[in-house]
Amino acid sequence: MKRDYLRYFPKTSYYPNQIEAMDAIHEALVRKQVVLFEGACGTGKTLSALAPAIHTAKSEKKTVVIATNVHQQMAQFIEEAREIRKQADIKVVVLKGKMLMCPKPNMDYDTCSLLRDNTYKLMEQEKDFGHLKNEIKSVRDKLKRTGDTGLIELQRELSSESDKEERRLHEVRKNSCDYLLELLKSDNDEFRKWLFSGVRTPEEVMDWAISNNCCGYELLKRYMKEADLLICNYHHFLNEDIRTNVLGWMDKSLADIIAIFDEAHNIESAARSHSSMKLAEITINRALDEIEANNDTLPSQDVEIFLRILMDTLKSTYNYILDKKFGERERVGDDWYDLRISDPEERTDMFRAKFLKALDGAGIKKPDETIERMRSFGLTIDAFYEKQFNEGKSPVKKISSALTAAVFLSSYMKSSNAMSHYPILSVRRQNRDIYGRLELFTCIPKSVTEPLFNSVHSAVLMSATLAPFETIKATLGITRETRELAFGLSFPKEKRLTIAASVPPLFAKDRDNPHTKELLTKVLNDIIEQSDGNVIIFFPSFHEASQYRNRIKCDVPVFLDEVGVSAQQIREDFFRIGEEGKKAVLISYMWGTLTEGVDYKDGRGRTVVIVGVGYPALSDRMRAIEAAYDAEFGHGWDYAIEIPTIRKVRQALGRVVRSPFDYGVRVLLDGRYTSSSVKRWGKYSVFNIFPEEERNEIVDVEPERVKYSLMNFFNDIRKNSIKNQK
Repeated sequence: MKRDYLRYFPKTSYYPNQIEAMDAIHEALVRKQVVLFEGACGTGKTLSALAPAIHTAKSEKKTVVIATNVHQQMAQFIEEAREIRKQADIKVVVLKGKMLMCPKPNMDYDTCSLLRDNTYKLMEQEKDFGHLKNEIKSVRDKLKRTGDTGLIELQRELSSESDKEERRLHEVRKNSCDYLLELLKSDNDEFRKWLFSGVRTPEEVMDWAISNNCCGYELLKRYMKEADLLICNYHHFLNEDIRTNVLGWMDKSLADIIAIFDEAHNIESAARSHSSMKLAEITINRALDEIEANNDTLPSQDVEIFLRILMDTLKSTYNYILDKKFGERERVGDDWYDLRISDPEERTDMFRAKFLKALDGAGIKKPDETIERMRSFGLTIDAFYEKQFNEGKSPVKKISSALTAAVFLSSYMKSSNAMSHYPILSVRRQNRDIYGRLELFTCIPKSVTEPLFNSVHSAVLMSATLAPFETIKATLGITRETRELAFGLSFPKEKRLTIAASVPPLFAKDRDNPHTKELLTKVLNDIIEQSDGNVIIFFPSFHEASQYRNRIKCDVPVFLDEVGVSAQQIREDFFRIGEEGKKAVLISYMWGTLTEGVDYKDGRGRTVVIVGVGYPALSDRMRAIEAAYDAEFGHGWDYAIEIPTIRKVRQALGRVVRSPFDYGVRVLLDGRYTSSSVKRWGKYSVFNIFPEEERNEIVDVEPERVKYSLMNFFNDIRKNSIKNQK
């Protein structure tokens, strides 16, 4: 088989299955398929996708976009792109958020956009002003030559116009961007040569731009159309507005894109986040202020009545809920606190019904028409705000709150009772006062992902925990032809041990049982004692993690991943101890930041322990997702809760044993993980949720025998190491 794509593969050897994976991916991309690619951590997934993708893109005049939502992964993409570039001529652009690359401190997106527009306008006005100056000079020279007094009045008129234009230019300059202006006035070929002579990080681009007094973000945009490979964040392609802009800069359509999404098991939640909408009480108040200040331009008084009824209904609803249950009001703090206004399973929006009844009582029979009038009014106010900014009368470009409210309310009134969405009323405390916020939460993310994945030329969705593939296809709305690849750990089996300890299932109701706590504490102490290096322990929640932090007794450092403490600093200290050949314990929780995207390679992590089955907190949001998935797919609990939870468990297990030379132990500390749990615990067993290859490696161990399993494993590793040295 001719493998031309290998010119973009920078390594001199391959991991097991890597050639097979690249062959399959290359064939699928040529056939315009979506590849669902599961490969264990540390098995070279990124290069397996990039090499055939870049070759296909080069052959078919497409562009490769690789996206992640994990910071460490973006750094890895950059390093691997640099490796590829050493042996193949590719142009790479790395894109981060606009505000992260802006040289002006504390700049918001909308103000930056207007400064940009004004800077382009300034360039045009300066050009026109230059023509006017030349015309004045021409008239003055002619007057000197001819002495024609008829030219004096023309000279006076032109000079007056010049003075006015100079004042206008002064005002526009105040609201323009000096960095962009410098870029527009200079030759950027030097930047282009520098950019494409390597793979430049956004930070490097920003440093170059600042040292040259120009805008790095705008410089990148200019040359994105030349890129063979774009490295970016999820939001650049999951957010429709941002995606439209990015494609415009690239001068491409979705059909011109070969998309690679890393950590693809996170796409559902990311798409959900990007499509949910919110309307805060403060925005409604600002919309009412706009109406009061611009009452003469209001198309109808019903817009003001509508908003006042909305505000009254919002306040009365959350005050009623907070007062109904003793102590509920006292629970409200600085973070948003969800209140139920709709049944998660039936979707009967109590707030909406109350609001519509109040509108009807006030004579507003057609709310949709009122919302449309509000939108029209908001557009007028938005244009006024832009004019104020452009004329230098406002230091920032304001956004019409009436327009924001109208956009939200239009969607809310259509979808708050639909199974695809879930309405939530949240409250928070600011000083002593409580404020509310309406949210239209997206339960099924297909509206975001289906158009994307069914429109790109081809795509690779890759993760260490993507299976089962039917689930990911259903929830993301992938209906086109797919190619499904799954490769487990191909590293030597004798260098890893996976055990399931048959402690009683840690159901929520049993976790405070004194006997259970004693048993868990003993097993954890045994594991720490017998581990040949760093131990990472993941609990179902932060509450349990902090509780067991105080129960564990050992003579090595113990770190707790907790809110308010730098996870990066904890991680670095933990890594350093392991890399020095010593031992420490890191205690975290399943839905925290340390279960994925963190490389505990070699001495950084020798043993990982999963305590319990870390289901997410079954909040109203999660129950709403479950109900929506049940209605849409007939698999609510499986698709919404159980499968994502086991993916999270598998991600956590993958923190250790990251290369063919690495070794370690993975411990599942809950009876529901054992092979015998299928018979013993029935529907509560999670053993069969794991892929078959992983199930075959799980060894059932009695709690009191766990320490011997670790002792024997690490002794064997040491013996083999000594034997190999001889």
